[in-house]
Amino acid sequence: MPEHITGNDNPIRGIALAVLATFLFACLNVMTKHISQIYPVIMILWFRYLFFGAYGLAIGIRKDKKRAFSSIVPVLQVTRALLLLAEVGAYIIAFRHLPLAEISAISGTGPLVTLAMSAVILREVISVRQWLLVAFGFVGIIIIVKPGFSVFNPHMLIPLFGTLLWGLYQVLTRLVSQYDGAERTTLFTGTIGFAVLCGFLPFYWMSLDIMWGLKFVVLAVLGVAGHSTLIKALSIAPASLLQPFSYVSMVWAVAFGWMFFNDIPALTTLVGSGIIILSGTYAFRLKQQEAI
Repeated sequence: MPEHITGNDNPIRGIALAVLATFLFACLNVMTKHISQIYPVIMILWFRYLFFGAYGLAIGIRKDKKRAFSSIVPVLQVTRALLLLAEVGAYIIAFRHLPLAEISAISGTGPLVTLAMSAVILREVISVRQWLLVAFGFVGIIIIVKPGFSVFNPHMLIPLFGTLLWGLYQVLTRLVSQYDGAERTTLFTGTIGFAVLCGFLPFYWMSLDIMWGLKFVVLAVLGVAGHSTLIKALSIAPASLLQPFSYVSMVWAVAFGWMFFNDIPALTTLVGSGIIILSGTYAFRLKQQEAI
């Protein structure tokens, strides 16, 4: 069914919150890139999941009490949680080696990857025009990554791998949502990831002074704030209205990359980003129209 604006919706405020969410996520990426130059990936993940796990545990227990972990599909829940953990880890590694703009552009193909995986795994009907848009978005990736050229950077494959994980994670989220509620799914996502990281943390822990400790806290708070803001935006405005504004993140990535890391994106990155934005936005609109 198509989405409609209801009396409880506030489109203007929803758009403002969606743009604010992209800003918070961009700040999160800046802080992640900064910290990743010094500290190991496991530590960064642990601090992020410390807050995320606590949040998931709180809402899960509040909703389902003692049955919070009583999932109908526990294997799917655990698999989904591990996929997200691996995806976030892949992006943290990418932030250590690549400019923000290039990572943001590659991750922008996430909706197209999800669309393709939904057709293969969930057997969703995808039109010829949608498949063409997926292919068009892939052309954007080719322009950015430049495989086979002398300037090819193999680190470009890391965010591409992360985007594939994210697409698979989204498909499993759709599957899980048919059996478990959002609160239980959030509970599994946060606590499973945190439990796994606690097992690895002793082998990767590095000492922290007060300043670096504060930076890690800011990192975790930015992650929770970004997700909470986006959830609020989606609660008061249709996703079909907000989706195009998610690409504002690419603008923040270019601006912050230049301001904080003196990274100026290449022309190929800008061209590829434009192709990805056009194909992703149109594919989403097309899917909404065909649902009517």
